[in-house]
Parts: sequence; C-alpha cells; structure tokens
Amino acid sequence: SIPGSFAWQRSAGIALILLVYFLAGLALIQVLRSDENRAWLIKWLAIVLTVWVVDGLIQYALGKDLLLIPLSEDGRVVGVFADDLHLSLFLAILLPLLLWRTIHITLAGTLMLCVAVIVLVMLGGSRGTLVMVVLAALLAGWRLFRRYRLPVFAAAAIIAAGLLILAPTPVLKERIERSSLPKEISFDSINHLLSYRLYIWDTAVNMLIDRPLTGVGIGAFAAAYDTYSRHPLDMFRHGSPNDQKAGVYHAHQMYVSIAAETGLIGLAAIIAVYILCVKWYFLASPARRNLAWPFACGLFVASFPINSQPVLFTHWYFPVLLLLVCAMLATLMGDGMAAENRDRLATKISA
Repeated sequence: SIPGSFAWQRSAGIALILLVYFLAGLALIQVLRSDENRAWLIKWLAIVLTVWVVDGLIQYALGKDLLLIPLSEDGRVVGVFADDLHLSLFLAILLPLLLWRTIHITLAGTLMLCVAVIVLVMLGGSRGTLVMVVLAALLAGWRLFRRYRLPVFAAAAIIAAGLLILAPTPVLKERIERSSLPKEISFDSINHLLSYRLYIWDTAVNMLIDRPLTGVGIGAFAAAYDTYSRHPLDMFRHGSPNDQKAGVYHAHQMYVSIAAETGLIGLAAIIAVYILCVKWYFLASPARRNLAWPFACGLFVASFPINSQPVLFTHWYFPVLLLLVCAMLATLMGDGMAAENRDRLATKISA
C-alpha cells in the first residue's frame, strides 16, 4: 500500500516498524515455549492488572488514583493512563489471563476481580470495551467456573449484583440510551445509534471501491478522508457545516480500517492470520490447547468482528496483541506436545 499511499512517509514508517515487531515476535515465541517462562509472564501480568484494578477503584472512590491522576473531565475512570481510555480496553482483553491465574488461588477472589473489572470498564464509558469485557467474562465463566461445578446462572447473578453496586458514568448512560433501537429505521437514526460511524464506514467503503487492491495506504486514513467523504453533513470532514476539527484517523472497526488502508490484499492477509491461528490451535493436543486458551481467548475478544476496535498498528495497542498471539503459538509448540505433532506444527508456523 506504500506506493499509492496518501501519506507514504507514514505508511513506510509503519511498514519498517512492523519488521522490528516481526523480529520481536520471533524472540517472544522462542522464549515463551517454556512452560515456566509463560507461567512467570502470566503471574506478573496478573499482578500488574490487579494493581490497575485497585488503582482504578481508588480513582473512582476518591477522585484521584495512587499517582494522583484525576478522573477524566467527563467523569470516566482512566487509571494510570491519564486522559486515554486504555485502562478499560486492556482490562477487557487481558481478563482471561487474570482469571486464569487467580482461579488456581481463590475462587472468591476471582469472582470479585471479575466483577471489579466489569465495573471499571463500565466506568470507562465505552460501549466497545463493554462488549469486549462481557464477551471475555462469558467465555472465561464457561471455561473456568465449570471446573468448580459453579452453575452458570449463579456466576451471572454474582456479576450482575456487582454491576449494580456502581452506576455507569453519564457518558456510558448516554451511549446505552442511544443504543436503544430507534422508532424509525433510517440512515440518520442508525447513524446516531452508531455514534455517527456510518459517515466513517461509508467513506471507508469509498476508499476500498476506488483502490480495491492496496487501499489508500496503511496509516493514511486521515489523510485520505476528506477526498472520499461524500456526505455534506459529515462532521469528520474538514470544512463541513458540523466540522469537529479533530477529524478521524481510523474507521473504528479493525476490518473496515484494514480494508480501506490496505485493500483486499491486506484484508485477505489479516483473515488468513485469523484462520491459521484457529487451525493451529485445534491441531495441537488438548493439553496444549488448554494451556493456550487464555491467550487465544484474549485474541478472540480483541478481534471479535461485531464491535469497535482501536487502530491495529499503533504502538500502544499492537504490542499487546503481538504478545498474545506469540504466547499462544509458543504454547501450542511447547515442549509438552507430542514430538510428531510439535514438529509438524512448528514447521507449519515457521513456513
């Protein structure tokens, strides 16, 4: 997508840094093939996430967290990430890893952490991350709680009770109310329901139609937006009557963004990655799949197509997904797999 990019310097920069990530990924796969190393990783990730949970609850209760970072201007819990909403996103994606670690220590503590994470995500005020955390909690509940013969309805009741402890932020209340089905189905009503993303998605489709193979260039969504926006009232287009000035730098949906920026070739590549991960997961032995499950679950939650996601290739988000996919592949190739299956899977993944 670089030669015809609307911002070729940015596209080239992303391509170059992805080569560095590729090398980092190889190193991660190598070191995380050890069960002991993965156990160490999960342990310290769980400790960090627990600290973030406690810090976020303190921020909501006292107005400032342990680092004296206040709530956002609109009352959202942001934890140690100041004005960004990264806390709720990371908690949602990494919840399976957190529960995987704590379930072996304490059932009651695991349930409390699960409730606390869901509450904090609600207080973050994002519908996308709320979908992620609910999906993660349901998958983790089905996978982990059943081993303790805890009925699903009991776990759901405990989580629901926890959600009632704290009311969501006004921002999330407004978005939940907006999510109710409109009385009249029209472009404007659906657009309002989706926080005006129909403007963005329509523009992304125009990009794909005009450049079906390679798109407008990776990372060049913002640079190409005004060229392909067709709606006169699109507030994301500079110069429109409702111009928001800030513009938009991605499609707020991972697969739509990839298709618009890298065309059908890029979309086919990311779908191939998804299919290969699923194939390799089920090719492994049940024992290896069991160990790889928390990483695979986090990836599934992050890439669930019926939801909104951040831009994929950004330095604050991509390394988290890279860690999950490398840890999953390393686990599937770990030393505990039968030799013939391990060698066959390692050959396929290396190829």
